[in-house]
Amino acid sequence: MYLIILDYGTDAERKRIDYAVERWQDKLVIKKPKGTILIVSGSKEQLNDFIEDLHARLESPEKKMQVFDIEYYIPEVEKKTKTLVYRTKEKIEFVKRFMDYLMTKLNANYEYRSKIGKVYSISTKKGQAKLETIVRDIDGKTEIRIGIEGYGEVVSFLSDKIDNEMKMFLGER
Repeated sequence: MYLIILDYGTDAERKRIDYAVERWQDKLVIKKPKGTILIVSGSKEQLNDFIEDLHARLESPEKKMQVFDIEYYIPEVEKKTKTLVYRTKEKIEFVKRFMDYLMTKLNANYEYRSKIGKVYSISTKKGQAKLETIVRDIDGKTEIRIGIEGYGEVVSFLSDKIDNEMKMFLGER
């Protein structure tokens, strides 16, 4: 049995968590308890005194309180990354305008300008990802480099989608 604490910042993020819980409920036993969850550190004696104090404040505490001895678990989840690279004879400004259009089409949210490109966040039905787009001149050709990072299926989902768009733009389809 595992206790998972998720600290979400927005209602949209909470809904994405609820959606993930719904998708996994037939594969795992998932319980979303009502009330409050406390993580308590201290001696067993102090813990027992605290629990006794809580029992005194609850109606039917034996039905309302569960206490677990937990240890911190570091999951083995690796961030996935993929880089797409394209070269074209198109002028750099034309390519930059297309990249802005493509990010808008993907509903990517502009985050900030990095030292060499633009960084976006994107939320899809497959999850969330960060994208960095770099458009630069290399040996008289325009190079387009798109880095994608995220967890789960979102990286391959986005890279396929972006690759199709880029190939159509570059006339490779």
